[in-house]
Amino acid sequence: MRINSGIGIAWRSMSRNRLRTFFMMAGVMIGICSLTILDSVGENTKRETMKRFKNMIGTFDTVIIRPGAGKTRGMVSLTNVPPTLKFEDAAAIATELPEVKQVALLQNAFDIDVKYKDKNVSPAIFGVSANWLDLRGDQVAAGDFISGEDMQSLARVAILGRDVLSVLFPEGDAIGKAIRIGDVPFEVKGVLASRGAGPGGGSLDNLILVPVTTASKRLFNRDFLTMLIVELRDPEKSDAAVARIRALLRQRHHIAASALDDFTLTSPQAVMAQVTEMGSTLSTILKGIATIAMFIGGAVIMSLMLISVSDRRKEIGLRRSVGASRRDILLQFILEASLVSSFGGLIGIVLGLGGTNLVAGLEHLPPIFAFQALESTAGLSVGLGLVFGIYPAWRAAQVDPVEALRT
Repeated sequence: MRINSGIGIAWRSMSRNRLRTFFMMAGVMIGICSLTILDSVGENTKRETMKRFKNMIGTFDTVIIRPGAGKTRGMVSLTNVPPTLKFEDAAAIATELPEVKQVALLQNAFDIDVKYKDKNVSPAIFGVSANWLDLRGDQVAAGDFISGEDMQSLARVAILGRDVLSVLFPEGDAIGKAIRIGDVPFEVKGVLASRGAGPGGGSLDNLILVPVTTASKRLFNRDFLTMLIVELRDPEKSDAAVARIRALLRQRHHIAASALDDFTLTSPQAVMAQVTEMGSTLSTILKGIATIAMFIGGAVIMSLMLISVSDRRKEIGLRRSVGASRRDILLQFILEASLVSSFGGLIGIVLGLGGTNLVAGLEHLPPIFAFQALESTAGLSVGLGLVFGIYPAWRAAQVDPVEALRT
């Protein structure tokens, strides 16, 4: 029997038994649809996580230093870190280690009232160094950023985040205006471009930046830092650089060889790798569930085709009596199973692409279609029909034509 005629016979058989064909297609269709959506959503989530993570930490060629031996939870501030990381530590790292390109300083606090006329807001207050933009990737949308002169003169100037601007200056004209941060007057020097949300979904625009020297002397009255961001000259040698930084800080803090660090070093590259690995693990689990659903659909195909073989014994006997061989019967039923799973897979892919658009719209994300994964998904749907159709087809080929015509 030729393939073309076999496909025609298989198609007519599927058309005569539409309800059974639908149920055979349904399992594969649901599995392929789920796998298509999960592939696309997983890739979208991975990209969005990386975007938000980079949005929060800036560049990936940095090392973050926080005071305390890893006991601090959540966002660091002057109220939850020990006073062990000093301005002198930052200067030593910047000048004594050739592996270091530059060091940015941070001193921050929360729950400080900021006022302008009758408006009030309580954002995060960040005392930062003049090179903050170089390491964090922020951009100034209006006005100017903190300068080296501002640092030296302890200037009371402030850079507003978008959320603060919208509350204090809804009309948008803030440059040159005087605000009060904790009852200390500051002049608005610039406005940051919006950064959106961080990895946890919280806004990164609800903040005010001031010179770290001003924050230390005129606002917080604290001589220690909450964080250092160290940019490396060669990110490929980050392990060696981290070791040098650790050794220098331990020496400066007079830490005994057997004692634990009183600071924490974190590489954004390592953290990003962990985040990506977690996302990949979750995506693998979800894909596994979808794959199991597909194989259940294949099992449904096999079960219904075995029932079909019993119901169509007379048809099989009649075909054998007019010259069809066992091979012809075998090919017919394999083609039926392959057509059912192929059509189910095709419909599942179409539904999956529509579902990807729907999910992306609900999550306010751009739809990303994993077209490379679609190729393997399409191949898998055809393979399911071949694998789960072999046994029913073999049973059909073994039907005795004489016994079949007698029943």
